[in-house]
Amino acid sequence: MASTLTARKQAIFKSVFQTDVSQPTPYSTPSVRFAEEGQPFGILPTTLAPPPELSPRQGRHHRQRSAGGLSGFADDQVRWDRAWHTVTSRIQLPASIAAEDSFGPLARESQEDDETFCDALNVVLRPEKSVPNASHTEDILLWHTQQVRHHFIQHVLPMLSACGGNANHAQVLLGSMHTLEAAHRQYLYGLHLLLRGMNEEFSTAAMGRFRHDLHAMIGNSMSPNLLGALKAVLRHQIRTSLGVPSKGENRADNDMAASRSELVGMVESLHKVGLAGERFQVLFAELMDDMMEEFIFASYAGQWSFGKGRSVRRSMHGGPGGGSYCTDHLRSWVENHFSRLAVEVLSQLGEGQVPWSDVAKWKDIALGRLAMLRIQELFDIVLCWPNSKDGLEDLRVTITTPQRRLQLTDAFSNALQRRLLHPGCSTLKILQVYISMIRTFHALDHSKVLLDRVVHSLQLYLCQRTDAICIVVTGLLADPSKESEELAEGKLVELARLLNDPSQNRRTNVEEEQLDWDDMDWLPVPVDAAVNYKRPKSEDVVGTLIGALGAQDIFIKEFQRIIAERLLSQEPPFVQEMAVLKLLKKRFGENALQNCDVMLKDIADSRRVDAAITRITKSSPASPNKEILVPDYHAKILSRLFWPTLPREHFLVPRPVTEAQKQYASGFEGLKSSRKLTWIDNMGAATVELELQDRQVKVECKTYQAAVIYAFGDEGNDGVVRIPVRKTVEDLEEQLQMDSDLIEESLAIWVDKRVLRRDSAGGYVVLESLEEESKITSAPPVSPTKPGPATPVRKAGRIMNEQRQVYWQFVKSMLTNSAAVMPAAQIGMMLKMLIPDGFPWSDEQLVEFLGDKVEEGDLELVGGKYKLIKK
Repeated sequence: MASTLTARKQAIFKSVFQTDVSQPTPYSTPSVRFAEEGQPFGILPTTLAPPPELSPRQGRHHRQRSAGGLSGFADDQVRWDRAWHTVTSRIQLPASIAAEDSFGPLARESQEDDETFCDALNVVLRPEKSVPNASHTEDILLWHTQQVRHHFIQHVLPMLSACGGNANHAQVLLGSMHTLEAAHRQYLYGLHLLLRGMNEEFSTAAMGRFRHDLHAMIGNSMSPNLLGALKAVLRHQIRTSLGVPSKGENRADNDMAASRSELVGMVESLHKVGLAGERFQVLFAELMDDMMEEFIFASYAGQWSFGKGRSVRRSMHGGPGGGSYCTDHLRSWVENHFSRLAVEVLSQLGEGQVPWSDVAKWKDIALGRLAMLRIQELFDIVLCWPNSKDGLEDLRVTITTPQRRLQLTDAFSNALQRRLLHPGCSTLKILQVYISMIRTFHALDHSKVLLDRVVHSLQLYLCQRTDAICIVVTGLLADPSKESEELAEGKLVELARLLNDPSQNRRTNVEEEQLDWDDMDWLPVPVDAAVNYKRPKSEDVVGTLIGALGAQDIFIKEFQRIIAERLLSQEPPFVQEMAVLKLLKKRFGENALQNCDVMLKDIADSRRVDAAITRITKSSPASPNKEILVPDYHAKILSRLFWPTLPREHFLVPRPVTEAQKQYASGFEGLKSSRKLTWIDNMGAATVELELQDRQVKVECKTYQAAVIYAFGDEGNDGVVRIPVRKTVEDLEEQLQMDSDLIEESLAIWVDKRVLRRDSAGGYVVLESLEEESKITSAPPVSPTKPGPATPVRKAGRIMNEQRQVYWQFVKSMLTNSAAVMPAAQIGMMLKMLIPDGFPWSDEQLVEFLGDKVEEGDLELVGGKYKLIKK
């Protein structure tokens, strides 16, 4: 009963704890009953305890073993246990570690021990032949694998963790590799002893399985510190091997080759100790991917022009042609450096040959990364045109699919909204970027499909800028020979330069283009083109820009206004004006610009008529008032119906000028009897010569400025001013019937030229001698202002009250009949459409005008919109 109870307890224990495989410390005695007292060790007792009750079949088996096999069973089991003890004692790993040799020295070998071990190993490896009657046998290879696993967890992992505490990544990796090399020596020593008794085929398979299990265990046990150190060392070695530029410096080919050899050797060592498993391969692939992106960014970012003798790296030779310099250089780098390193590292990992298709895929990936870089830089490339043609060529080569073309337009549209289309950017800057966009996108895509996708938002934004048309027309009329002066004045000189470029004016209709069989640059229509697509034949920057500014009549009115100012302020020949007019006639037609032709003809006729009138005046009898000295007088005669409305300011001109005008009008009536002259005094210019006590002053100025300085004196009967007098603004306003703003502006000009001075009482007197300026202490002078018309809103006198009232009536009608509330931009747009002669105010002037109405209590500003106040 005691034996039965013990057997049941053992069965229960085995069901919970697996004891089929022995512990690392082997048993040293047979697995049979101990000898009774007085019996020798190792000999069976004469009598055995009666066995438990057995079944008939078990009873027959037991009787057979009892009859003839009990003695053989005991001998085989004892022999097995002693062989197992001999083998496991020999290959058992040390239970402790020593710092000087990591895991202790390997076990010593002798000829006697070797013979004993070989006999025992033969028994352990082939128990079915050596000890067929042994009841308990085990797999020695499985036992060794388990003791290696136990030893690795108990001893190796703590040492690896201790190595990971070093701050130096190279020392962490080097210490971990030394520790694993020592562990490998111990583990493989025992395995090699076991493989002595196996045939070559079985030993090779067993070695492969053991290494695979060991490396998997090591790879899955890598600590974060060790993985981080491995990543840092690999990143440095890969960056050096691939020649990734660092701080703008290129690496020599010798350094790259030496670093590549060092990296391959390190990978080989890592593979031997089990650190080059699956996690290493993933890490290597990620680092190679990062290095490709870093190389492209470091080598090509911001590099858009490669002049003669300049290259990304002179030691690399470009591959076969067909692309830009950067694309050829990048293909060469992928093939000669990136792929070479990948192939050598993968060969050390036993991955076999890398197919050429993989190299081609790597090239495509690299070109895609370059395309993404250039897409991100496209806005800057546009700003730097034409010094960025090489960077644009990279885009032209790499943007070959509809998906990438769409990606390009989306990215550029976002950059356009973020960096250009905002109130902080001037209209001149926006137009300059627009011109660069037209030229850049035409070089990138002659079909202009890409330009049409990104330009709509810019065109809509330009239509909201009221000064856009003025800047464009002024730029078209600029003088290209004086580019530096024109740029300083904020003019769009690029348009004048492009206007004289014959390639910009080439326009071919569709039918002629389809029949042009000699066009060697012909390309099919892009797959992403619109249905109504028409192929352009040139950049046509001027035409594209004019077409983007909105309605034709608005542009023509603005052009007539600006060209009228230029014709009145300059002297012929008007070469640039006639060239621009010819260009616009091709686009808008002859009838639309008929008024401009009349204006040019008026200026040409005025010269002949003025010369004729001058001859008539000189040959005619003298004026009845012989005491008045009549100055030389010349005029430009304009056809009132064909010129835009010119601003008029009423004031009294000096008597000599009035007399000259009468004589001129009399001469004109003699030539043109059916016409009559109406003088616009404020548009004229005068040459004033002043004779003071210690100096003479000669000034070219406006007529109202000459009238103001003429009033400072007592005019004799002969019309000559002799006696200086003191004048105030009120005196001049009453005497000249001139607006106070014009008077103050004129006084500031003459004070600045040191002809007048302001006294302490606020009046103005003539500064006859410069010595008086140092003797007399006067009030601070009025700061000079730029001559010209004053702001329409702030300077109420420069814009007639009647005109302001007209605009106010329009605003009230809109807020009453159209919408109860409106923003300032909408009010300005509707005023431009409703007023026949156009609305000349800018957005800022309109806002100030509406602000005045808010202060006066006529309007109310709520949420950025204006509405009438109910009274």
